[in-house]
Amino acid sequence: MYNENNTVSHTSETDSEGGTRTIEEKGTNKEIIFTEENGANVPATQTVINPKVEGVIVTAQGANDANIKANIVSAVAAVTGVATHKVQVFSIN
Repeated sequence: MYNENNTVSHTSETDSEGGTRTIEEKGTNKEIIFTEENGANVPATQTVINPKVEGVIVTAQGANDANIKANIVSAVAAVTGVATHKVQVFSIN
């Protein structure tokens, strides 16, 4: 993990003959974040934990038709990797 500081500076100059010059300066300062563990400085790290999908519930118009319901179950199972018996489809009235 880092502390990052970005700066942008714009300067416009006009000379005596009417010419102009524009200068843009960009700077970046990046510092590693440290934490203390057992008296030693250790770089801080970040972990992203994605939730595990256990089941899916879908509500849809037309889901009372068996073919549409089966297509929805198949599509959801294909996209999520959840077993078809863990996908429930309900019709919206």
